[in-house]
Amino acid sequence: MWAIVKKDLAVLLRRPVALIVTIVPALVLVLVLLLEAGAVGSYPVAVVNLDPGGAAASTLVGDALGYNGFRARTMTAAAAEAAFGRLQVAAVLTVPAGFSAALAAGLHPAVTWQVRNFNLDSTNDLRRGLPDVLSAFLRSGAAGPDPVRVALRETDLHAHEPSLVAYQLVPVLALLLLQAGVVNAGLGAVAEWQTGSVKELLLSPVPAGAVVAGKVAAGVLAAMAVGLVAVGAGLAAGLLVPPPPAQAALTLAAMILLATFAAGLGVAIAAGLRIQDRVVPVSINLAFYLFFLGGGITALAYLPEWLHGVARAMPLTYATALLRGALLYGSDPAAGRRILVLALFAVGGVAAGIPALRRGIAH
Repeated sequence: MWAIVKKDLAVLLRRPVALIVTIVPALVLVLVLLLEAGAVGSYPVAVVNLDPGGAAASTLVGDALGYNGFRARTMTAAAAEAAFGRLQVAAVLTVPAGFSAALAAGLHPAVTWQVRNFNLDSTNDLRRGLPDVLSAFLRSGAAGPDPVRVALRETDLHAHEPSLVAYQLVPVLALLLLQAGVVNAGLGAVAEWQTGSVKELLLSPVPAGAVVAGKVAAGVLAAMAVGLVAVGAGLAAGLLVPPPPAQAALTLAAMILLATFAAGLGVAIAAGLRIQDRVVPVSINLAFYLFFLGGGITALAYLPEWLHGVARAMPLTYATALLRGALLYGSDPAAGRRILVLALFAVGGVAAGIPALRRGIAH
């Protein structure tokens, strides 16, 4: 078994294509997520202050510029209208002339909120943003006594609030583990047919079970190497939180179990297809299907109802939840149950790979 592991890992190191097909799809997905986070994390907004000498107007403009849902900057009315027409800003907030004096006189001046409704999701984000700015303005006292008199008390489930990039990076890590396990174990297994070395294996006194176990173990080690590098990069970039010892152990266990499931699946695919040009695309596509059916980059609760049952049957659903709990929040109350489910998936993956490869070697 150890000889098979060393041989497969040595072959993988001499084949850069294996590393490329393992990492590049995940890197492309990370790039897409970074672009998405930059697009939806905050919106470009023009702020026009037609009451520059008013204290209340200055406070409102400051609240708008400081709101973390906007990338706001002050403009003249003409510049804001031009930027809005050229799609350079998503909205224009205009504070009218005499705004501060009207508030002091007990009147109700109106601000103008011009929103470009690109799509319903972004439009609703912008619609929700203005009340937040106005609430901060009213709480400041610049408009006099707060007429709304609503006090907000927030109770957070987690002590740490990860960024959108960090939140979406964790399932990509799970995808990377799955893809690395499936592809590398599959390539290691299919190489026996591609090179004809399966004949030597048949003539040797080595039990078929040891050969299969070596193939799976090599796939697990390759996936873990890629996964640990990705976790290290996330920690170094400050996107992930260094987990406490117990959560670090859970992280490692979740990664190993997911990689074991993936390696068993890769071996089964290779035994069935026996041609490298088929194994690689099938493995990559299958990994992405499992990724998106398991929730992908969003939470299970946000998926359509019909997809909930499907996601609960996907190993990435449990691996992603475990890794998010450990690497983003520092705890996961359901970690024990999720580890158990992942262990069952790992056993199932190996149980699928071993018989398939044994039959392939025998025939």
